[in-house]
Amino acid sequence: MRNSEARVTLGVAAARDGDLEQALVYGERALQGERQSVPSLNMTSRELAAVMRQRYSAEPTAQEYLSHLHELGREKPGFLLF
Repeated sequence: MRNSEARVTLGVAAARDGDLEQALVYGERALQGERQSVPSLNMTSRELAAVMRQRYSAEPTAQEYLSHLHELGREKPGFLLF
């Protein structure tokens, strides 16, 4: 779980530095696999989602990532719905 949180944090840093592609790689990798601490991953994912919406809302790849988060919110109780 800490690995997933670290990846999201790296994704936030990459997004803020203007590297959308790397931010998406980190964000998607964080969402893969078993998530033991949904509230913790939820909190860090919200930050990456906010940066994606703020800086990259017109980018199709960012929209796909945000859609993936929405899907997880519907599939996994307690996960990110923003």
